[in-house]
Amino acid sequence: MGKLALLIGVSEYKSNVLPPLSGVVKDIEAMQRVLQHPEIGKFDQVTQVINKDAATIQYEIERLFTENRQKDDLVLLYLSGHGFRDEKGFLYYVSHNTKVNEHKHVFTGTAVAARFIQEQCMNRSQSQRQVVILDCCFSGAFAEGMSAKNAVRIINIDIAAQLGGEGRAVLTSSTATQVSFEDQGGGVYTQYLIEGMEKGAADTDDDGVITVAELHEYAKRKVQEAKPAMKPEIYAVREGYTIHLAKAPLGDPRLEYRKEVEKCVRKDGTFSVVGRRILDRRQKELKLTPEEATVIKEEVLKPFREFQQSLQEYEQVLVEVLQDEPVLSDETCEELRRLQQILKLRDEDIAAMHQSLDIKRTLPDEDDLSSEKGIDYTKLRDLLKAQKWKDADYETYLVMIQAVEKKENDWFLADELLNFPCTDLRTIDQLWIKYSNGHFGFNVQKRIYLEVGGISDGNYYEEAWKKFGDRIGWRVKGNWISYSQITFNTSAPEGHLPRHLPFSWFSSDWSRGLFSRIETCKI
Repeated sequence: MGKLALLIGVSEYKSNVLPPLSGVVKDIEAMQRVLQHPEIGKFDQVTQVINKDAATIQYEIERLFTENRQKDDLVLLYLSGHGFRDEKGFLYYVSHNTKVNEHKHVFTGTAVAARFIQEQCMNRSQSQRQVVILDCCFSGAFAEGMSAKNAVRIINIDIAAQLGGEGRAVLTSSTATQVSFEDQGGGVYTQYLIEGMEKGAADTDDDGVITVAELHEYAKRKVQEAKPAMKPEIYAVREGYTIHLAKAPLGDPRLEYRKEVEKCVRKDGTFSVVGRRILDRRQKELKLTPEEATVIKEEVLKPFREFQQSLQEYEQVLVEVLQDEPVLSDETCEELRRLQQILKLRDEDIAAMHQSLDIKRTLPDEDDLSSEKGIDYTKLRDLLKAQKWKDADYETYLVMIQAVEKKENDWFLADELLNFPCTDLRTIDQLWIKYSNGHFGFNVQKRIYLEVGGISDGNYYEEAWKKFGDRIGWRVKGNWISYSQITFNTSAPEGHLPRHLPFSWFSSDWSRGLFSRIETCKI
């Protein structure tokens, strides 16, 4: 029986397209410190692999899972760095030598495929306890199709007491469609995984053992207190949730007080009168000094403070912008949206702020009906102005099919959308936005698609596309609605229109082609 861990991090990249990640090495070192600690992780072997090429990383991962592994071994793989998904949605981990061309196309042969880790390493391993932790973008995609090899289970009771149940667990810092986040020199998710083990705070049932599930739930809660838009996830096969990762001290007064603080703090990061009285009493019972108690409370309140700082930063920028631009242009709104994403704030986090400041957007007095293809947009403008949404929806299809030099009832192809004339796309979009008062339009749809985790890079992300459909009312209870069920008035969800397009486009081509073209045209 052995406990072995491999910690892989890439902070520097040969490609200039990939930004460096300054906190990766720090995360690796902290993770090693906790896992090797004789009173915490007590791993027998922890190996670092930093800034290596794809071949070396693959070799080390294969060694971890397959070289002399025994049934009762516990193996842990930790990956920190950049991740990306290809056009089919498969996840890859970016290595030091991953090649990216000027069009941001990633050559997958120079990266490490999640499928390689699953199929060639995990599935071939004799180890019956496997844990994978990924702190990288789109890490939730790792678990898609995850399975455990069929094996006869013979559990040694003594070993199970030390290592937990047999199975697999995958912990991810983000969903399959979400960009992860590095903050203050390190991964936010990793930061709280380490804190949960090092402080013992993740031992929620007070049995002296921190399981995979306990550790993830602790880190997830802390991450969402600080960056509420982040959504760490956990996936498990068989009893993977119950695998033991670390020990926690029993009877430690500092840990007991910390858990009391966790119980008393409210969702807004404050303490009630009753909560403060409870903490004062517990401090005296546990014989902690006021200074010790203050340090513990400050540690617990740290994520709440980070969240408040993000809100304050966003509000400060918004106030400054409104002083120069009382009515916000679409370009400014898009920049604010980007700031919101960087700060990991949800729409509901900033909604009251926008309402109190009475945000308005620019609507030009005269319509620009420009066209690269000589198309007359007068009819579309008049239909939208009269709020004849259904007729305007069909007219949108007619002018767009004309712009790609096809005939009525023809289908759009993704490549045609990727090369759609920018001037015409801008004209159509601005007419929809203006006459719906910002409720409908392609740019509105693109913004929502990005909010649910999509990326306008010409690739198709199925999970984001489904969430997008749910958000704008094209999916109801998990089913895509038919055209006859479309709502043609402004009571429909934001982004519900335009929608009248041939079925072949109402799929991956929309997200792959249209949203990417809006990005390249800078609309």
